Amino acid sequence: MSLYYTRLSKITQPTVSQQIAKLEERLGGKLFERVGHDVIPTALAQELLVFSSSILDMMDQFEDKLQNGRILPHGTVRYAMPESCQWTPHYIKIMGQIREFPDIRFKIDILPNDAIIKGLIEGHIDFGFVLGEHIHPELRFQKFSDEVYSMVARDKELFHPFQSEAGSSKLRLIMFPGWEPFFSTWARAAGLFKQLKSKLKEPAVHIGSLAGAIHAINAGAGVGIIPSHCVANDLVTGKLYEWKPSRTMIASSPVFIAKRIGERLPKRVEIIIEMLRLSKHEGTGSKS
Repeated sequence: MSLYYTRLSKITQPTVSQQIAKLEERLGGKLFERVGHDVIPTALAQELLVFSSSILDMMDQFEDKLQNGRILPHGTVRYAMPESCQWTPHYIKIMGQIREFPDIRFKIDILPNDAIIKGLIEGHIDFGFVLGEHIHPELRFQKFSDEVYSMVARDKELFHPFQSEAGSSKLRLIMFPGWEPFFSTWARAAGLFKQLKSKLKEPAVHIGSLAGAIHAINAGAGVGIIPSHCVANDLVTGKLYEWKPSRTMIASSPVFIAKRIGERLPKRVEIIIEMLRLSKHEGTGSKS
């Protein structure tokens, strides 16, 4: 408000007297009374002071709001996601956009579902991407997308156990941390969960990451149930093959953005969440 006070300091006494007279005429009462050498504000003047002060406060708030709108958000945005999210088109797109916010630091953790939920509850992250339906009294879940799963292998011969008398007992299944929901979703959609559930305890290969599992599959070590978007290019080029019991089968699981209930997230976090939502719809052509 310094501009207003600067202007007031340049107003002459006659001008002030004229303005007071006009204001008194408009309000229909005296604003000041002279008592000896003193000028005392009347009750009307005091009421006007309260009213005008509230207006000046509103002006200050409005100016602050405008100023804050011009300031780029700053601080740290902390979120977590499953490893499969690194292959999604919207993740790649958002990584290209974050440089628009030079004052925001990003801390992105790659974690399984349970660890993401724990991190949210303990306040270590601002939000997280989680797979599948969840109910938790401290968290709220907003649908973000759907993740589709495929059983893939480098060689079609690796799918033969499904067609032989030995059945799935000879299936060379590749596992990795956090793969269980992928497996369960695909196996139930294929109607093979009972047949394959024993493989949960007896994988042919257990490797420490999804990326490692994809490398193993590409090398011909066995078959894997993988989020389809992670191997989309390999399927298109024929480097990998997909097997499913019917052409119409779709195995998918919803992906949610999880936040703490009742918490108002900083502006910088809300901006990034909105960017993620928008990037999902901008020409990706993907469900993930």
